[in-house]
Formats: sequence, C-alpha cells, structure tokens
Amino acid sequence: MKFQILFLFLITPMFYLKAQSKNKVEEYLGIPGPINIGQKTYNLVWSSHPNDVYFKQEYIEPKENVNKYNSMVLIDFIKGDFKLKEVIDHKIAELDEMKKINPIVNYQVLENNGEYILDFLISENSKDGKEILIAERNVYRYKLITNSTTNGLLLFAISQRAYKENMDQFFKNLKANPNQLIEAAGSYKLPDIKIK
Repeated sequence: MKFQILFLFLITPMFYLKAQSKNKVEEYLGIPGPINIGQKTYNLVWSSHPNDVYFKQEYIEPKENVNKYNSMVLIDFIKGDFKLKEVIDHKIAELDEMKKINPIVNYQVLENNGEYILDFLISENSKDGKEILIAERNVYRYKLITNSTTNGLLLFAISQRAYKENMDQFFKNLKANPNQLIEAAGSYKLPDIKIK
C-alpha cells in the first residue's frame, strides 16, 4: 500500500534526536502559532515536508528543547483519501507489538463525532529492561479533512515526556489526572489546513 510507509512515519514513537536546524523553520500548513492550550503556549520550532503529500510541524514551550522536551504539540497532515478506522487499527497493531516486550505500553481509543482519540503510553528502557529512561504519554487526535482544496488526514497531538530525574512525578501526575490531557486535546479547536 502506497501510504503504509507514511502511516508508520506519522505514528511512530518519537524516541529519536533531531538535529537542531539553524535554518528558518518553514510553516507549511497555515498554522504559524503560537498554540495555546490551558496555561501553556507552544511555538513552532521544527517542521518537515519530506515528500509531496506529508507535512509535519512541532511546537514546544519557550525554553524547552525539541530533543528533550517535557511537553510538545504536533500537527501532521497527509494528503489523500483515508479511512480513520484503518489508521487507528494500524497504530493499535503497532502498540500491541510493542506491548509484547514492554509492559509499560498501554493505550485506549475514544471515538467522538467521527474523530478518534488515541491515548497511549510508551517508554524507552535500559538494555536490561530494569529501568525506564524515558516515559512518553501521547494523546493523538485524528480527523479527516475534506474540503474544496485539500483532502487528507490531520493528526493533532499533545505529547508529554518524563526522564529519569522526574519520572516519579510524571507517573503521580498521570495517576492523579488521567483525563486532563485527553480533554485538552479533544476540546481544542482544530485549525484549518491551508497548504502553501
């Protein structure tokens, strides 16, 4: 399937380092930011347009580092015709495979008004599996875009990370406020996509 590689690129966990580009960040989707969610303000810091149909933009808070962030907003867009259920099923299959070797991996799927929210927890562990090096909680909101100029799949996501130094607090917050991030992503007014 032509878009299978794009699916994986769109939804793969983000345990990788990006080279901080000194070039001007390109804004591709008509969403320059800042993006305000709750008390937090996120600015566009990184973008990619690796082929004709795929666009990715990442936003972080001031003073955060895109390679070691605590909180990030992601907006991905792929041109084309998609079925949301198939996209979700691809991601669930990926998470189920990860869960076989990593007991931290967990997820839930919510559906609302033709959109899907996928809330999932992943981790990068030490080689012996005894220590969590990075924990990452993501809330992915998927929506089909169909209008006179652009058809495609929009992913609006909020990602939160913890590292060894703040791991305990991360899991305490997650336990105390399990729905806060879901509500923030679900209630956010999604921007109109205007590809340049």
